[in-house]
Amino acid sequence: MTEADALPPEVLKRLSRVAQRHPNSALLRLAALEHSAKAAGRHAAASDALYAHFYLLEHRGRALELQAALVQAQADLDADAHPLQGARLHEALGRIAYQQGEYFEATEHWNQSAELAAAVPDARAGAAARIGLGQIHYAFGAWARGREVHGEAAQLLGAADDSYLAAKLALNIGVGHFETQELDDAERHFSHGLAAARRGQHREYEAEAHWQLARAALARGRLDWATVDCRLALSIAAKLGHSWLEAAASRTWTDISLARGDRAGAIRSTEHGLLLANRIHSRPQQSQAHLLLAKLHEQQGDKEAAIPHLWQHLNLQAEIERLSSPVRPGLASLFDPARQAAEGQLLSLSMRRWKIQTWGDRLSALTQLCAEAQQILCLDRLQFWWVGEPTQAQTGGYPSLRRPEQARYLDWLNATPKLQALGTVSNHPCKTELSTLPQAAGTLSRIELPLYVKGEMVAVLWLAHCQQKHMWSRQEQLQASHIARLFELVLA
Repeated sequence: MTEADALPPEVLKRLSRVAQRHPNSALLRLAALEHSAKAAGRHAAASDALYAHFYLLEHRGRALELQAALVQAQADLDADAHPLQGARLHEALGRIAYQQGEYFEATEHWNQSAELAAAVPDARAGAAARIGLGQIHYAFGAWARGREVHGEAAQLLGAADDSYLAAKLALNIGVGHFETQELDDAERHFSHGLAAARRGQHREYEAEAHWQLARAALARGRLDWATVDCRLALSIAAKLGHSWLEAAASRTWTDISLARGDRAGAIRSTEHGLLLANRIHSRPQQSQAHLLLAKLHEQQGDKEAAIPHLWQHLNLQAEIERLSSPVRPGLASLFDPARQAAEGQLLSLSMRRWKIQTWGDRLSALTQLCAEAQQILCLDRLQFWWVGEPTQAQTGGYPSLRRPEQARYLDWLNATPKLQALGTVSNHPCKTELSTLPQAAGTLSRIELPLYVKGEMVAVLWLAHCQQKHMWSRQEQLQASHIARLFELVLA
């Protein structure tokens, strides 16, 4: 590749400085450069201008606008002759695919990007690809492996002065620690990400750092800190027009509203997040918002409003699974076939129509749900508890959690804004209180889910492993949430 083939670095640097003060002007100039280079047959230079254009739009959550142009540029470019430009185009297309929940498409692009970057070699492009590949592992709950891949990205970057990738990498590593309950490490990396974002004036990562710090504060029970950081994240994201980030922070604002007992505010925030997710076609965010709205409406006793959101959620999950189907060679190792089968069984169970006219019908449905959910999730034990004092005829043989004996546990479970996924029950905050229950004996790891009808906790579900300790993946937690919603529909 000759110097004439690529866009001169000084041109890109000059436009980068222009973009800090006049982003729209920089976008227009980059579009003109791309057009003129493409007309002259200089496809490497056109790719450089397009990637810089993508870089600016991604900062504002508008990357999807360039998808068609990036696909065309990839078709025009000879990647063997111009591996750096090829690596950048693959990295950009991977980012767009990831946003839409097309995880295998994203994986393929980022693998290609890493290979082309190694051929140059270019540390920055290689690190950017590995940040994406680490996120793919995160998407399927492989937090430790994702952090390892992000560690490879950090080694490639070394001491390079790249505040953009430094911020991006620190925030992603922090997420890996946050999801495994390592809050001290998570907050340290989120703070590093915030510092790098401010140093380079990367406003979108400054907003994301505040959002992640809000999540960490909420996990610590610091509602005051969480509120401040989440407001900052929402304000910056809205000013940038960064819909993905604003939708993500809206989800955390929902958690804050629920912690305050403001259920109406939680619904408003979730509906706003859904609107933003719809705007950018982010299937994962759409799915999450629909599931949460189904739960919130059901807790308010509005079953008619809840059910359409539940079906929308299930349809989106099925679509994500279809788009992530391991049909390309070399990619199937990221998926467990047993988990694929579980998703299909869960979807089938979700589509079932229960005919419940008597209390006996309800107990029969509960028995079927317990048996099938245990099989689908490959559990050693599934325990259903009533809450309170149902009559002997109503219990169907299921045990009860009662006050005052289990009052502390029930209050703790009711106050928790998300399901409890316990890798080891030996650290349970209500261990002593629960140790007197025969059904608790022998379980090593549990997911515990309160079940609500019209906003009142009426039952509790335990999903347990007894043979060995088990770290619950994100996918397993999602499946557990789906199962809980099905139980609530039967109970309602």
